[in-house]
Amino acid sequence: MILGAVVGIFLVSLLLKVPVAFSLILASSIPVFLDPGVRIAMMTSRFFAQMRSFPLLAIPLFILCGKLLGAGGATDDLVYISKVLVWRLRGAMAQVNVVASIFFAGISGSSVADVCSIGTVLIPGMKEEGYSAEFSASITAASAAIGNIIPPSILMIVYGAIAQTSIAALFLGGIIPGILIGLMQMIYCYYYARTRNVGGGEYNKKPTIEMKKKALKKAIFPASIFLIIIVGITSGVFTPSEAGAFAVIYSFVIIFFVYKKRNIKTYINVARQSAIDTATIYILICGASFFAWVLTYYRAMMPIVNLVQGAGVGQVPFLITIAILYVILGTFMEPASAMLIFVPLLRPIVTYLAINPVALGIITVMSIRVGTITPPYGLSTLMAAKIAEVSVPKMMKHILILLGFYMFVVFVLIFFQDIILFLPNIFL
Repeated sequence: MILGAVVGIFLVSLLLKVPVAFSLILASSIPVFLDPGVRIAMMTSRFFAQMRSFPLLAIPLFILCGKLLGAGGATDDLVYISKVLVWRLRGAMAQVNVVASIFFAGISGSSVADVCSIGTVLIPGMKEEGYSAEFSASITAASAAIGNIIPPSILMIVYGAIAQTSIAALFLGGIIPGILIGLMQMIYCYYYARTRNVGGGEYNKKPTIEMKKKALKKAIFPASIFLIIIVGITSGVFTPSEAGAFAVIYSFVIIFFVYKKRNIKTYINVARQSAIDTATIYILICGASFFAWVLTYYRAMMPIVNLVQGAGVGQVPFLITIAILYVILGTFMEPASAMLIFVPLLRPIVTYLAINPVALGIITVMSIRVGTITPPYGLSTLMAAKIAEVSVPKMMKHILILLGFYMFVVFVLIFFQDIILFLPNIFL
C-alpha cells in the first residue's frame, strides 16, 4: 500500500506539472509518515551520501568548461571548421549543423548547451538558404542529442557513479555510436536538400588553401581540450574530476591570454550560470537517489526479477525492452533522475544476465537522452523551436524521422555490442 502511494503521488505530481525534483522528494517522504521503520534521517543521510560521490564532482567542472568555451568564441571556430570539412556536400549548411554538434559535444557534454550555441548561429543561416524553419529546428535538436554520447558526457559521469562503472570506458565506448548517429543524420540532410532542391549559395564552392589553413589553426584549441580529457583519463593521468578541473584552467588561460577575452563580467556570468545548472542537477540527483532507495526498500522490482529468471529472457530482448522503457521515461522525466531511479533497480537483472556494464551504459544513455528531442519534456526541441520561431507540432514529422534513425542505431548496438566495446578493449 505504501509503495502504491509513493508511485501514485509521484505520477500525480508530474501530471500537475510539479518540478521533477520536488515530485521525487514529495513522493519519497510518504514512508517517513506511514512506515515506522523509515526515518527522516535516512533521507538526509542518503542525500549527503550521494553528494559526496567523487565522480560527480566532474559535473560542475565540465559544465563550467563548456560555458567558458562558449563565452570565448569556440562555437564560431567549430562552425567554421565544420564548413571547411563539408563545404562540397549537398545540403552543406545542414551538414555543418550536424558536424559542428559532434565537435561541440567533445567539449561541452550538454545537449541543451549545444542547441543554444550552435542553433543561434546556424538556424537563421539555414532559413536564409531555403531550409524550412521546422527542418532547421529539428536537425539542430536531433544533432544536439550527440552531446551526451560523445565524451565528455555528463550523463555518462552520472551513470558511472551509479553503476560503479569505469567512466573512462564509457567515454571511449560513446565515440563510435556518436559518430554513427551523426552519419545517419547527415544522410537525412543530404536526402532533404536533394529532394527540396535547397542548400545552394556559398556552400557549393571549394574551400581554398587559406581557408583550410585557417580551419586547422582554429581546430588546435578545441582538439587539444578533447585530447587532454580523453587521453588523460584513459591513460590514468587524470580522474574524470581532475580532467575537468584541468580543462577549466586550461580553457580560462587560453581564452583570457590568447583569445584576449578579458571582460570580467563575462566570467562572472559564466560562473553564475554554471552554478545554477549544477545546483539543478544535484537537486535532481538527491531526490532521485532517495526515491530509488524507497523503491529498493520495498522490493518493487522483485516480481520483474522473478519473471525474467523464470521466463529465461536473454540479453537482447531485455536490452530492447529497457531501451524502449528509457525512451518513454525520457519523454517526461529528466534523464539523470530516471537513471538514478532505474539503474539501481535493474541491477539484479543485469547481474543475472551478465550484461557488459559499458555496453549497457551507452545504450542507457543513448535511449534516455533521446527524450530531449521528444515532447513534452524535449528541452532541445523546445529550445530549437524558440530559436527558429516555429511551433513544435510542425516539427514532429522531421523529429519522428530523425528519432527513427536514432533508434535504428541503438538497436544495431544492442545486437552488435562489440561496436561499443571496440575502443575500450583497445585502449583499456
